[in-house]
Amino acid sequence: MKYFRKMIEQYIPVNDDEWAYACEIFDIKHVKKGTIVHRAGDVFNEIWFIKSGLARSYFSDMNGKDHTWQLYFRGKSKHGLNHFMDDSVSFYEKTGSMLNFEILEDSVFYVTSLEALDKFISQEQKWELLARIWIHNTYYSATYKRVLSLMSETAAERYERLLDEYPYIFKQVKSYHIASYLGVAPQTLSKLKNESR
Repeated sequence: MKYFRKMIEQYIPVNDDEWAYACEIFDIKHVKKGTIVHRAGDVFNEIWFIKSGLARSYFSDMNGKDHTWQLYFRGKSKHGLNHFMDDSVSFYEKTGSMLNFEILEDSVFYVTSLEALDKFISQEQKWELLARIWIHNTYYSATYKRVLSLMSETAAERYERLLDEYPYIFKQVKSYHIASYLGVAPQTLSKLKNESR
């Protein structure tokens, strides 16, 4: 959890006792490639912080085609959105999630229930401040920009945005998952890669 402490300390100071207490609410989960850790239709009630590996969330349209919503992996990113695997909308609205969550390679996560996390955050003002910052930076801001990008940008512009936000993504994620994330055919992604060289 040293990596997450370093991320947190960019926003708030944390002493060793506070950090030990925070770590107590998390369990470590080792998950095998191919595992679906959450299925659409069920209420999502946990948050998964990725330690190592690769995962994705996706939904299936009425024709059965999968669309990747988010890719989760440890690596440089502008927003950090890809470090946290959850569906807070499902949890707080008590409705079935629209997303499936699939592990794409053997992975390790720190996992806690959103209920336990809420209880922990409510105990001290600085943790509430951190939660507000992260909700804006990693969820609202990044999701807002992603949706507008899908609605208004060309495939080439979305590709350039992806490289700006996740410069090493092609070293970590297979091209067909990236194509789905961008909302383009694999052939289109291949063409965009060749044109950008």
